[in-house]
Amino acid sequence: MPSFNPSALWEAKPHTLAKIEIVRRYLFLWFLILGTNPRHKRLAYIDGFAGPGRYSNSEQSSPIAALQAAKTAIERPGSKLENVEFSFLFVEKRKEFVENLESVVSANSWPPNIKWKIEQGSFEEKVGGILSDIRRQRQQLAPTFAFVDPFGATGLPFRVIAEILSHPSCEVLLNLDSDGIGRLITAQEFEKNQQNLDELFGDRSWLQLNPALPMAKLSSAVLALFKKRLRSLPDVRYVFAFAMNTSERQLNYHLVFASRHSLGLEKMKEAMKTVDQTGSYSFSDDSIGQGLLFKFDFPGEYAAKMQASLGGAWRPYAEYREYALNETPFINPKAMLEHLKLSGKIQVSWRGASARSGFPEDKISSIFIAK
Repeated sequence: MPSFNPSALWEAKPHTLAKIEIVRRYLFLWFLILGTNPRHKRLAYIDGFAGPGRYSNSEQSSPIAALQAAKTAIERPGSKLENVEFSFLFVEKRKEFVENLESVVSANSWPPNIKWKIEQGSFEEKVGGILSDIRRQRQQLAPTFAFVDPFGATGLPFRVIAEILSHPSCEVLLNLDSDGIGRLITAQEFEKNQQNLDELFGDRSWLQLNPALPMAKLSSAVLALFKKRLRSLPDVRYVFAFAMNTSERQLNYHLVFASRHSLGLEKMKEAMKTVDQTGSYSFSDDSIGQGLLFKFDFPGEYAAKMQASLGGAWRPYAEYREYALNETPFINPKAMLEHLKLSGKIQVSWRGASARSGFPEDKISSIFIAK
């Protein structure tokens, strides 16, 4: 059997290493939080495009980062995760990558409650097949975090993503090549791309996208439509996109996170904020503006957008919290509410005596923002 050729490896760019670090940081928190729930005897991680396990310039990869996150969580003093099974499925199409990934993972020592498996094949074939079996047997998928990072615009079937998110406590972080999808829409041999686009969006909704738009605007429209499709799924209320840009502020792709749970998005934003502080790349979401994403000291722009979206009616605090999570870089609306308060745009209906300062959620009945 021929050995793996190291020349097949490629260099990990800063945004790639950032993406891996985001996965590691988030999974550490995810494993700790879900693992302490006594109902969860098994937690799962799926890597849909696992790769060879390392890069020419880095020993890190998403499979290794995920395994390290579990090991760190298990070995954390007081974590009490030794009785939880951590199940890892790594899917990769290329045989030589599978073999190298196997050697990389095997070279490390993992706690006995970490179980891992590498499958050769496509994400749709392997993960879709597992989900079909679970559905046919009327079983429930264990709490699962799926990282779906394809090379390019195709290979991301919406039906498989939707199937994962149909199960409780399951989340997805995926690489959406918005620019590449835009090129599929504008291609001259359009008919050849129809099946790929149908699979990407799970329906024919992409037909509403205007191929005559400049590519930057078309990429934004692709992202907005994909987020809309995710939010159309039952109970998937938390969807947010992070644009991975080069140091020259050119869009590489969007990382799209989807969850049923607000805590998931809160922790994902925390992981993003921490990684973004290195300054070697930048995050932004085209749906909320072109500035750097995690600029928490400038709430004015987002306060104005919240006012335009939610102003003119009395609303419970929860609506402002949901808006902040899904539509702004903030985890909660308090900085934006404070900004609007300074301009006299807010009225608050309190439960009992009014708070001396701030916007404590437990004391607020509803909030009115003037249009």
